[in-house]
Amino acid sequence: MTVYPIQATFSRGELAPVLHGRVDIDHYRMGLAKCENFYVLKQGGLRRRSGTVFVAEVKDSNDACRLFPFAFSETQAYAIEHGDQYCRFFALDGQVQSGGGAYEIASPFALADIAAVDHTQSADVLYMVHGSYAPRELRRTAETSWSFSTFAYEDGPYLDENSTATTLTPAETGHATPEMTSNTAPSGTASASNGSANAYKMFDREKADSIDLDSTSSGWLQYRFASSARKVVDAYWLTAPKDAAQHADYITQWELQGSNDGATWVTLDSRDGETGWSGSETRFYELENDAAFEYYRLKFSGGGGSDGNVCTMAELALHQKASDQTPFNLTASSTTGINGGAGFQISDTGRLIRLLGSDGRWRWAEITERVSATVVKIRLHGQALPNTDPISFWAMGAWSDQSGWPHTVGFYQERLAFGRNDTLPRTIWLSKSLNFNNFGESTPSEASDGMSITMTGGRLNAISFIRESGDLVIGTSGSMRTLGPGSNAEAFSSTNIQQRQQTTTGAASVSPVTIGNTVIYGGFHKAALHEFSYSFDVNGYLSPELTVLSAHAFKPGISFMAYQESPDSIIWCGLADGTLTATTYDRAQKVVGISRHRIAGGSVSQPGVVESACVVPVESRDRLWMIVRRTINGQTKRYVEYLEMPFDGGSVPDGLFLDSARTVTNGSPVSSVSDASHLEGETVGVFADGVDIGDAFVSGGAFTLPGGVAASKITYGLRYESVAETLRMAQTGNRDGTAIGRRARIVSVALDLLETAYIKAGSALRQFEYLFRETSEKLESERSLFTGVKSVAAEDNWSNGGVVVIRSDRAYPATIRSIIASVEGEP
Repeated sequence: MTVYPIQATFSRGELAPVLHGRVDIDHYRMGLAKCENFYVLKQGGLRRRSGTVFVAEVKDSNDACRLFPFAFSETQAYAIEHGDQYCRFFALDGQVQSGGGAYEIASPFALADIAAVDHTQSADVLYMVHGSYAPRELRRTAETSWSFSTFAYEDGPYLDENSTATTLTPAETGHATPEMTSNTAPSGTASASNGSANAYKMFDREKADSIDLDSTSSGWLQYRFASSARKVVDAYWLTAPKDAAQHADYITQWELQGSNDGATWVTLDSRDGETGWSGSETRFYELENDAAFEYYRLKFSGGGGSDGNVCTMAELALHQKASDQTPFNLTASSTTGINGGAGFQISDTGRLIRLLGSDGRWRWAEITERVSATVVKIRLHGQALPNTDPISFWAMGAWSDQSGWPHTVGFYQERLAFGRNDTLPRTIWLSKSLNFNNFGESTPSEASDGMSITMTGGRLNAISFIRESGDLVIGTSGSMRTLGPGSNAEAFSSTNIQQRQQTTTGAASVSPVTIGNTVIYGGFHKAALHEFSYSFDVNGYLSPELTVLSAHAFKPGISFMAYQESPDSIIWCGLADGTLTATTYDRAQKVVGISRHRIAGGSVSQPGVVESACVVPVESRDRLWMIVRRTINGQTKRYVEYLEMPFDGGSVPDGLFLDSARTVTNGSPVSSVSDASHLEGETVGVFADGVDIGDAFVSGGAFTLPGGVAASKITYGLRYESVAETLRMAQTGNRDGTAIGRRARIVSVALDLLETAYIKAGSALRQFEYLFRETSEKLESERSLFTGVKSVAAEDNWSNGGVVVIRSDRAYPATIRSIIASVEGEP
């Protein structure tokens, strides 16, 4: 009996061997037994993958490097080669050059640590984190102007507040002015518009004393530094008189001004409508200022109560900007509670510390120097302290060499988010909204404040990654969790927050990819892909295994992931054995097609090892860049290459189907190539003026075109074979299993092809060429493309079970829309 099964779609790609007998499921009719160096199209067809283009050798082929993506726009997109404490850059289809060589900058990351670096990008800044380094920013200002800097974070995050008896005593308060005892002592000069001899009491640190600033509703209060000194002020606070509520003689409108000659004044801050003061109430104000002034003046023009006769206040405190301060001592009463009882360490230099003043307001400081286990020097940020009394409530910065640095980074709702350090492996820190460097919390709290959230409940494990997708998705080694607003009617904040464990499927520490609102991530054992997305049916997130039907393809273990959205929506996974898997993914169309890819190496027995890859946009599509390790002429070589765009029409010479390929174009035909040194000692395929003319051997960086041919456009590179093998096609028409166990053989094979120049097909025993060159064609003539159905007879035997095999090992494009076989089976 002869049957004529058709396979009209390959949308499941290569299926695991355990499914090769499942003729009862639809996936069988959409799958393949083998799919190597072909990939699945979203529309269901198979296309031969393009070759890779050689761009440059890495700086040192002895070292494994990593590629990072940087995409500002289609014309400003880069693949960054990151090696041992250096970076090099690739844009469009070449390496960025400067001064006749590769443009390079120094990097803080050592070779052994590069693989564990996580990253995220905003505009022209790439944020990079590693648990052993302070976070870094890689910033681009021009194509040959890149720089690393340490991430400058402010006011947090912090560890839990001190719960021990240890106090911290500051030697100074951060005031720009001294504690005045008269209008001219101990230094500088205090004065008021009414000529008061008590003007100094506004700077005497005593809030109980109030003075009349002027007998009318307007005037000024001024301080001038001694000996023409100048200081930078960036914050201040004002205290109302103790009888403010009774007499309302406080000021309500003013300007804080600075001057260096006492005549020309610059307004630094302006306030109005400051009414309703209670007795001895203190209000705090901040301003943006980097200029140093000799004079500071509070010029007021409103106040004095209902009669407007007398303006009275109690205290003005000017905060000297931290960067302008001389660091001063902060002394601990003991080492208890500091670094596990070890006290301050040299590595605490640069660490932040939070201090609660006696006025109930938090300040923060930066440690500039470690003096001893109980003494450090600090610069005080925010507002000046009211006094130098011992401080009982304080908190050490959460990030340091002692406590560890963040391991992962991302964005969520216009906040920069960091996750996990050695001390707090289950904690997320979020910056203030639209202020990525500030993690501070206001008094009283505001919705835009920074946040520190530790995972609670469910399976608690160290955080593997964080990614934005509707909610903030948090992958851990034991579960998938989300963080987001408890109510969508209010802004996300510390008072409107909800964290939940969504699934108990753990995640590997491999950067996932986000496709729409779906996060695709590697499972904990790195042997499967999971799809994390919201389901309205369960009102929560689900995390099914995406690759369960092709689990064998990921068995070596996933080492990296990259998503190429255009043109074919492919998730590329690098495996521990150096091969690639491509998962064609279209959630709306339920397409999950798996294919395996081997990049050509120095020999058939030694395929290339893909050690790193990334995707960046170019020319309205996405380009896959990779670092490939090969043995070339007996030496280890690591090359930066990119996967050529898929061939989807045009003329045959537009395609590229050789690996580590280069193209040479000459004004007139030539018979040799002299710039092939990167493939020294290798046999290369040669594609000349649209024709695959055979192989040549590279010696001395050169080779002669085979057959004595001369050509103008020559592409050469390493050959690779594309192979697709169907499941037993005789079974597809017998879903009840009646054909299982019966012998079958292929009689003929018909392929429905699209823009194909060369292909071989047949049985497992033998494949025959389709579209082979006619004897009348000239060698120099370009091969034409074919669209339509072609068939050949097959030489098969009864033991092959009706399996069709398709191959291509020449430098031509091939796209298969469907396979129709004539299968003869036993009656």
